[in-house]
Amino acid sequence: MYQKIGAATAAGATTGLAYTGANVLWLVLTAFALLATGIALLRIGPALRRRER
Repeated sequence: MYQKIGAATAAGATTGLAYTGANVLWLVLTAFALLATGIALLRIGPALRRRER
């Protein structure tokens, strides 16, 4: 309320979506975990196909 507009905007941008309870840090962490899981499954796939032959 008594801050400059730049500080208030920066604080709002880093805290995430306040009304939904979501935090940007958790969204990034979830995206990284899903990406790592997908890459791991893609790496396991060829080994499983070779074993089936």
